[in-house]
Amino acid sequence: MLSSSDLTAAPLYLELAPPTGAAVQVDHLFVFRDTDVLSARGSGRFATDLFTLSVTDKGGGTRMSLAPPCPDFVPRPSSFCGIVAGLRLSARPERRPGTVAPEPLAAALGKVRQSDDALPSLVAALDGLASELTFAAPPQTFSDRTGRRRARAETGISRRRLAALRRFRLLLGRFADPALPLSDLALVAGYYDQSHMSASCRAFADRPPGALRFQATERAFGLSLQERGIKDRLRLVIMDDSKE
Repeated sequence: MLSSSDLTAAPLYLELAPPTGAAVQVDHLFVFRDTDVLSARGSGRFATDLFTLSVTDKGGGTRMSLAPPCPDFVPRPSSFCGIVAGLRLSARPERRPGTVAPEPLAAALGKVRQSDDALPSLVAALDGLASELTFAAPPQTFSDRTGRRRARAETGISRRRLAALRRFRLLLGRFADPALPLSDLALVAGYYDQSHMSASCRAFADRPPGALRFQATERAFGLSLQERGIKDRLRLVIMDDSKE
């Protein structure tokens, strides 16, 4: 993985809705670039119950991988230092997707580690990947009991815990609206009240809501993400202000 000296751009976590025509199993596109700021040792991981198909830039070499979902928030043994980008899937695929060429993604990923100006080209490469992937037919509907068993088998957690993770992900996306008071934000995201939301933030991200909102406010990104086709798909941006 890259060293901190290789990463000159601000730490970044970016989520975009998938492009039109992408496989239905693709939930969103993501880019994560860090120098131990957003993922310090001992902190939680970004909330996800989803499988991750990603390409990792390793300074001249690349690796495509399909990773299982995080079963829960657990302390990191070490901070993340590098950059990774890819797609997150809404459910475990019945089979692994076909082979895809990582070269276009790798080239764009290497440029984004230095500057946000290359983000549109990386998004275009991710869009191409999302459109090329094919999966087996979606599973049929099941009884409630079978659904609970499948949810635990696919994610490692109960459906109740799964719902809590997805509620927290919804909350992260809502943080970008600075005009919405935290008390109202809690209700919009599906929490009982603000204290319930605060407990969730500390459990999943080890930070209070105010700190998370500070890092998830809307960004202009200069001209790098102002293209209408990209800007309208933006779900979540988390950066570190001190690095901008």
